[in-house]
Amino acid sequence: MMWEMMLREFGRHKLRTFLTALGVTIGIFLVTSVSSISEGVIYYVNDQIAITSGLVTVVERDVPMYNMQNSEIDYELVSEVEGIGGVDEVAPILFATVSGVSITGTETGRENILRGVNIEVADGRDVEQGAKELVIGNAYAERNDYGVGDKIKLDESEFEIVGVLEESGDNDIDNGVHTNLMALQELTDKEDTITLMMVKPSTPQDADIIEQVINDDFSDLQAATDKSIAKSANEMLSQLNVMTFALGSIAALISGIVIMNVMIISVRERRRQIGTMKAVGATSRQILLSVVMESVTISVFGAVIGIALSYAGVEMINSILPSNIALMTPRLVAQGILFAAFIGVVSGLLPARQAAKLNPIEAIRYE
Repeated sequence: MMWEMMLREFGRHKLRTFLTALGVTIGIFLVTSVSSISEGVIYYVNDQIAITSGLVTVVERDVPMYNMQNSEIDYELVSEVEGIGGVDEVAPILFATVSGVSITGTETGRENILRGVNIEVADGRDVEQGAKELVIGNAYAERNDYGVGDKIKLDESEFEIVGVLEESGDNDIDNGVHTNLMALQELTDKEDTITLMMVKPSTPQDADIIEQVINDDFSDLQAATDKSIAKSANEMLSQLNVMTFALGSIAALISGIVIMNVMIISVRERRRQIGTMKAVGATSRQILLSVVMESVTISVFGAVIGIALSYAGVEMINSILPSNIALMTPRLVAQGILFAAFIGVVSGLLPARQAAKLNPIEAIRYE
């Protein structure tokens, strides 16, 4: 009976129901879209720390770490960084996208710095320096049905797949395409350029010293340890969280007022109907629950539309930002739905209490 009455009410006032839900839609859309940046930063930082743990990442000065793919460093600086005290090894790395394929290139023999010492080639072998060869991740191979011996055409050059990595659990490695630095530089006409360096310290204690030396002595470079990356990300997240809280508060206030106003009007319009329900045995608790559920349903309906629009919002944010940093996650979807449900409950309580307290005799007489 409760659901039938609620659906009947929605059907009688389609436009009013839609406009009420629209307020929640806009609020959830704004909050979720902004929060998607936080989710993206968290994912990036966790992914980055998993790769760079114990290493020092060196990129072009003033290039954000989340946008390191756009960094450009003179290859000659590699030897200068190698000469810093406490440096055990330096892996120069070049990122490039060729013919729609994202490729990572590093010098032969230094692949383990990039992908981790525990990640082995499951099938085939590693690439040789200067050769037009590729090693691909397990997931990339399965998705494209590639194997050792297959060839991929990149621009006008043909590269042979000589190895497939074992499954690592790291998204970037499992979906990656790797070649040697010299071949990728030649392919992209960047013979004297790399994207970044991964510096392996002689001891873990040397990492902070190397970071400081590079930041102080190299005008074209900036360095960060995994701890520095996490710290910068937390500062950025703090600012985003304040913005998200402000947007959420405004959205909750506006949406709550709109829903509460509509539900008060709805209760007044249905006084006779509510009185009749109480006269035939409906309890005050059932009436209260009915009104609150109606409020929650409108709010959650608006949230579902808002979350659907947020996926488009994330695409728009990623097109504006220099890299795809915004990310929609199941946690964000769940938070949006729960936030909307909370708004619906709070907004519906006052009208629901008014409906529950109605005297059935007076309500039936109401015109």
